[in-house]
Amino acid sequence: MQLNRRQQLSLAALALIGGTGAHAQSDRADSSLPAQVDSGVLWYQENANRIRDLEAVVSLRQPLSQDSAWNARLTVDTVCGGSPIGAIPSKTAQSFVTPSATSLNPAVAAVTQTTTSASGGGGGSGLGDWSLCTNPVQNQKYTVSPGAIPIDQSFHDQRFAASGGYEAALGGRDRLGVGAAISNETDFFSVSVNSLYSRDFNDRNTTVAAGVNLEADKISPVGGTPVAGTFYGDFHKTGNQNKKVEDLLLGVTQVVSRRWITQLNGSLEHAGGYQTDPYKIVTELDPQGYDAAGLYVYESRPQSRNRYALYWDNKYAFDHDMIEASLRLTRDTWGIRSATAEFRYRLDLGAAGYLEPHVRGYRQTAADFFHYYLPQGAPSGYASADPRLGGFTGETYGIKYGYPAGESGELSLRVEHYTQHATDRSSNLPGLQGLDLNPGIQALIVQAGVRFTF
Repeated sequence: MQLNRRQQLSLAALALIGGTGAHAQSDRADSSLPAQVDSGVLWYQENANRIRDLEAVVSLRQPLSQDSAWNARLTVDTVCGGSPIGAIPSKTAQSFVTPSATSLNPAVAAVTQTTTSASGGGGGSGLGDWSLCTNPVQNQKYTVSPGAIPIDQSFHDQRFAASGGYEAALGGRDRLGVGAAISNETDFFSVSVNSLYSRDFNDRNTTVAAGVNLEADKISPVGGTPVAGTFYGDFHKTGNQNKKVEDLLLGVTQVVSRRWITQLNGSLEHAGGYQTDPYKIVTELDPQGYDAAGLYVYESRPQSRNRYALYWDNKYAFDHDMIEASLRLTRDTWGIRSATAEFRYRLDLGAAGYLEPHVRGYRQTAADFFHYYLPQGAPSGYASADPRLGGFTGETYGIKYGYPAGESGELSLRVEHYTQHATDRSSNLPGLQGLDLNPGIQALIVQAGVRFTF
């Protein structure tokens, strides 16, 4: 499971420039400033025995003076469940093998706790045996029933990620933050560094910020890296791959009134290198939509991608309650365009805490090279059947309850339900009549959190 470090730069920017007008002007050390700890445990479960994730996060922020602080964050999680491999449903049974296999007919042997990466590959992470999955994988081969989405049920990974940073004032109106992050998984290793500079104007009612993030990734697919576009059964594979990502973020935060604060961020991301999912394949069909020969090819994606995003966030405080509404628009050079609208309302319950309903809507167009299937003998080129690159809409509904603990602490519980619907789910080809090519997903998200100072 490859961490989306690009989004973390934007989140870091929100945290650093969100405090417009609150920057004190003192370099004196103050040992009385308390440290703040935020911790939480998240459970994510998709329907139909698909992905489930148990994640634990601990964040620490320690002020060193009125103008400076350092922060650290540790994330550990385990993921497993069924991962779609890209092949489409068929009216006949289909057989596949896990990524570590070297033949479509591996030797008969019971493989207990065979693990696979969260991108769909196989192998252990070296972090110990604390998996959510206990079902053994037999013979590295599995059969998918007629009409079912081909899913690799051996999907399994454990992840460790750590990040840290330091921020300080550079005089009366300027601030600088720097940070670094590292992530390690079975088939993925990532390091990144980032920096964010901000400056206050207009009696600290306006803050302008600019940030940069540089990331280097190493992709080590279990069983090797398939040669893009080659036949699935030929097992043509090479070694490890690399990718580099550069992000640039520009933002402005404006205090509109004593109740309303607004923020506008724009970001540009460039990724170069290996961006194909090594565990995804595409089905080849004859003109009638039948796959009598059982032909599949490994997917192929461009090695360059530019992504542009615009984010607008608004917070408005009433006498007791508060609302937050945001809109994010993105587009990239792969042809994907998306829009996300989000709304939260924090209802103050006094000494009993608060309730915070949450609604989120998402819409995405398909990548230019997204295809559920390819014609047999089609010329080689970019192609992927990964549903994450297809057109779909998603809706999230949930609520959070927070209860005060001590002077500045909090206990919280968040419960949300996510539903995803594919834009296109059927085909007019005779061989695909009556088949649901992408039934979508539903997921339950439960998160418990604790915040305290010491």
